Amino acid sequence: MFALRLLRETPGIMIANVFAALGLLTCLLLALRMALPAARQRQVDAALRRAWARLRELAFQLRHWRSHRQHSKQAAAEAAELIRRAKARDEVDRDGNVYRPKQFDPKKRRDLH
Repeated sequence: MFALRLLRETPGIMIANVFAALGLLTCLLLALRMALPAARQRQVDAALRRAWARLRELAFQLRHWRSHRQHSKQAAAEAAELIRRAKARDEVDRDGNVYRPKQFDPKKRRDLH
């Protein structure tokens, strides 16, 4: 009860304590890193860089998931429309699963020159 009353009365002190704890933790982690051999420091640094890159990628995906979904829906609708229009054209003779365009009729002689 005393802790809750103290937190309600002095919220600024709590924030200051949190920042102080974060600063202390950072100093301890840096000191621990300095105590490691050089090869192990490079491994730890590489692992931290990979984790940071993954975190940034996740944040990017979370920010843009809605627009990506809208773009994919729009692309799917446009593709369906193009397929529908291509099937509706009557410029192709169908022989089973073989399509023969009428413009390539072998009976017509093409003038090459």
